[in-house]
Amino acid sequence: MIDYKAIEALYLTLELQSFEEAAKKLNITQPAISQRIKGLESYYGEPVLIRTQPYSPTRLGKQLISHFKRISLLEDELEKELTPQKGKPHISIALNRDSLETWFLDFLEENELFNKIVLEIVADDQELTLNYLKNGLVSACLSTTPKPITSGEVHFLGNMDYILAASPQFIRKHFSKENPHQSLMRAPAVKFDVHDKLHEKYLEEFFDLDGSEINFHIIPSVRGFKEFVLSGYGYALIPKIDIQTELKKKQLISIYNDKVLPVPLYWHNWSIQSKFYRSFNSNIIQYVGSRLRKGSL
Repeated sequence: MIDYKAIEALYLTLELQSFEEAAKKLNITQPAISQRIKGLESYYGEPVLIRTQPYSPTRLGKQLISHFKRISLLEDELEKELTPQKGKPHISIALNRDSLETWFLDFLEENELFNKIVLEIVADDQELTLNYLKNGLVSACLSTTPKPITSGEVHFLGNMDYILAASPQFIRKHFSKENPHQSLMRAPAVKFDVHDKLHEKYLEEFFDLDGSEINFHIIPSVRGFKEFVLSGYGYALIPKIDIQTELKKKQLISIYNDKVLPVPLYWHNWSIQSKFYRSFNSNIIQYVGSRLRKGSL
């Protein structure tokens, strides 16, 4: 028989990265948390938790947590139907930051679904978001990976177009005299963080350049990132949807109009029949698909 209390202890220990905080959350002692997790390992005959910080689940731990999260969604829906006064169901999702601060904010404003749920968002690179779903840490995610996870579904949403952009004065200074290869390698570039590899991918695909040799400014803020480029401190690969106003006002200019990098977006979710969960996923899939068809994403 599956010990859901023990799996919950494992899940909270991983989410909070603390045995002590997990114990407080469950109103039990810290040794009781350890015993529950050890009980899982004794029952299944293998570890469920890697106990070096930051704590991480083993393969078995990931499977148990993923199952626990799916069951929790179904329980939330049942409890809501039986006792609607007890509160709203909880959904957690993982998004890349560009999506979070562009189309997703519009989606929040235009959709009443969020009045009926409690939402938790994890922001990370689009190449890494699927790991959160695999590890059972979120209920759904946006990713660039087309392959579904075990017991999961995947839906192709479309492409988010990225262009290489800079301020007019920056382009005059760095891109008007030398050939493209020299300019791209010498001019200061900007990217979000060390995990952000889109800029390198762009240079390799369109110019056959090794982007790892460029010295990048690291600006880990979507708004700060754009402001940094607007101020003329560097050039960057930016979602076209995020700078439409700046492009119209000529505050930013696309350096190479014929070179657009389409980044495929896939929505991943579990294959469960929870009514509100399926409604939530369906709303996002339809909304983003509609925006893409209109050319506004």
